[in-house]
Amino acid sequence: MQDKKLTRFVIVVNAVGAGIAVAFSVAALVDPALAITGSADSPGVDLYAQAYAARAIPLGAALLFSLASRHKRALLPLLTVSGAVQLGDVAIGATQGIPGMMVGGSVLALIHLATAGQLAVGSRRSAVAAA
Repeated sequence: MQDKKLTRFVIVVNAVGAGIAVAFSVAALVDPALAITGSADSPGVDLYAQAYAARAIPLGAALLFSLASRHKRALLPLLTVSGAVQLGDVAIGATQGIPGMMVGGSVLALIHLATAGQLAVGSRRSAVAAA
């Protein structure tokens, strides 16, 4: 099963990453200027913070739940989607000139996608061994 393939360290690193994403989105709801530095007066900053939180909070919560769960069947797709979302954040950060978004998104994408890759390889090996 997938849950035996992940070390406690890998689970904790992914949980910390998901927690950071959720915490940042909540902080941006409280103070939208945190989301886009130096643009507190821009009319779209509140909307951006709300849109970011609308996806970051449920996705992060689902990932945290799956990481903590005994059965990790949903973990591979959640890690894959979380990694893809972080890559989207990297692209947004690059086009908007937000270095923190590029660096943070890159690190979290690497963590989530590397773990998803580890699970996918482990699942394939288990399937081959069972056949």
